[in-house]
Amino acid sequence: MSNVNLMKSWVDAGLIRYVDYALVKFIQEQTPKVSDEALLAIMLTSHSVALGQVCINLEDVINTPEAMFSMDEGDDEAQQIARVQMLEWIKGLSLKPWIDAIKACSAIAVTDASGAVEGGPNSPLVLVESKGSALLYLRRYWQAEDIIVKAIRARLMSSSQIDDSDIRSLLADLFDGNKEFVTDTDWQRIACGIAASNHFSIITGGPGTGKTTTVLKLLALLQAERLKQALPPLAIRLAAPTGKAAARLNESIADNLQRLQLPELENIQPEDLKAVIPTQVMTLHRLLKPKPNSRQFMHNKANPLVADIVVVDEASMIDIEMMASLFEGIEPTTRVILLGDKDQLASVEAGYVLGDLCRGALEGHYTPDTMEWIKNVCGEEVSEDYRDEQGSMLNQAVCMLRKSYRFLEGGVIHRLASLVNEERDNYLEAPKMEELKEIFAEKDTVDSVSVLRLLTQPQHSDSVLEADFKKLITFGYGHYLDVVAQMPQSLDAKVFDQWGKKVLQAHTNFQLLVALRKGDWGLEGMNDQIERLLVSDKKLMDTDSLWYLGRPVMVTQNDYSVDLMNGDIGISLRYPVNGELKQRVVFSDGKGGVRWVLPSRLQSVETVFAMTVHKSQGSEFHHTAMLLPSQSSPILTKELIYTGITRSKKHFTLISGGEKVLEEAMNRKVERTSGLSLYIS
Repeated sequence: MSNVNLMKSWVDAGLIRYVDYALVKFIQEQTPKVSDEALLAIMLTSHSVALGQVCINLEDVINTPEAMFSMDEGDDEAQQIARVQMLEWIKGLSLKPWIDAIKACSAIAVTDASGAVEGGPNSPLVLVESKGSALLYLRRYWQAEDIIVKAIRARLMSSSQIDDSDIRSLLADLFDGNKEFVTDTDWQRIACGIAASNHFSIITGGPGTGKTTTVLKLLALLQAERLKQALPPLAIRLAAPTGKAAARLNESIADNLQRLQLPELENIQPEDLKAVIPTQVMTLHRLLKPKPNSRQFMHNKANPLVADIVVVDEASMIDIEMMASLFEGIEPTTRVILLGDKDQLASVEAGYVLGDLCRGALEGHYTPDTMEWIKNVCGEEVSEDYRDEQGSMLNQAVCMLRKSYRFLEGGVIHRLASLVNEERDNYLEAPKMEELKEIFAEKDTVDSVSVLRLLTQPQHSDSVLEADFKKLITFGYGHYLDVVAQMPQSLDAKVFDQWGKKVLQAHTNFQLLVALRKGDWGLEGMNDQIERLLVSDKKLMDTDSLWYLGRPVMVTQNDYSVDLMNGDIGISLRYPVNGELKQRVVFSDGKGGVRWVLPSRLQSVETVFAMTVHKSQGSEFHHTAMLLPSQSSPILTKELIYTGITRSKKHFTLISGGEKVLEEAMNRKVERTSGLSLYIS
């Protein structure tokens, strides 16, 4: 059997996608002299995109091929045979001859650190040799990464437009009033100073660390600097990756801005300053204006968005191509500020942009000059632990907020998230699983309810829901369904608006998260099981109708015709139309009110009693429950568990199918290959 035919058998076995094989077959037909080794590299590069990779590192592939083709407990014999064949082929390769074979393929362009490209502009793949690494990309991802690298590097090299003395003075005005409440290093103050002095910056931190508060003070500082010179206020645009994240940031900014105690800055009245800080947040798609039936945007290199500053929240959700579109769609002079939690799940599509850019955030890597600048301008002493003589330009523009104000420092949710997030290289340390059990065993309560619960749920095909799991679901969703049952008696539209708002608010009380989509214990199976459970408990009625009363739905694709974005959540209710109650789905309007949409206009929605952890990003719930499968999977990582835990405001329940899966997940880290941090540095 030829090696290309062998690849076809791997498709049949489910090891690789048909599109991976089709690309190999196409290139083989177009370039008959291409070697099997080059075709293997092409197939692996295409396959890596399905794993979220931007490229493959050829040396890493040879050293640890298992990372690309890890074994699942549920794999059948054909998949196991295909995997063995694949690994044997890769392990028989040597790096230099493999690189030479790749370079000899006319379908692959070659470039180096200087950016000079050898090969045709239409070559579908690009090999980059730089800084001791050989990275192979599909061209579209190489182009996207190249755009981001050049845009960030140019901004990092541009000089600050604000004098250090002005930053020092404004930081003192904004933060000195909090001195009595801050007993250790004020990282919010440092982040504000760093972002004010850089044309590109990142403020990262976990839930409740004050990213929104920090960016509001930053915008106040930047606007005050303009107004004191009698210049027009800066044009500032706020954005987030999804409609749900944008709506949440809208509410957060409006709430924080109202409560923000601004002093009089440079004879500028607080209310005048607040008036020039924007509160409207848009999705990135809306900001850049997508072209109909296209992946392209109206705002691009030829028609950039006019803005002095663009702030993007929940940046961990942004994939490599979307980030490239953002930088392509704004002017080179536009200041960019990214906010997000570097430890959350990476984007669904290819790339790990925020994670790559924040690789050194925890350790700081601040140069002696930056340490001195922080001391003199920000007025803060930073521990020598964060010093690095060799810190990169990028490191100097990143600041990590290290104190959580939502979770009490040392509180059980904070400790649980920190434990899961911790990387342990020393095997002499206590196993994470033992510490996790100890944290769950603690009896902390909020509102007389345990903050943490750990449940076990067998997950065989004939398994029934355990009594504790049933109680969790019926009690959790019972709150919002009780509000659904309180349908107004009058036909007053305003009364129904108030009811719809209460239902949506009540729905944020509880949410079950799952790791997988497929299977009885994934998204699809759990939604069916929960529906049946709630019907048997008399919480739901008439679920034979698709749009039954109380059905929660999530929008799964951006739909500009009804102004709903991927991730938006609505509830199927009834609404008065011409004196009759009609089926409608209520959604938040993102401005504190609600809007009602005809079910027939919702083209891409799914029931959301169960929600994937990926889709939960950008959301918060009073009580979050997370169900982990009983079989191990590469999808189960510490980032996934951390993201699930940190969706909780007050209570968190973990439902596990087995200790082994949980322990493996806590020790498995998302690894996505790219050249972002390497080439920017």
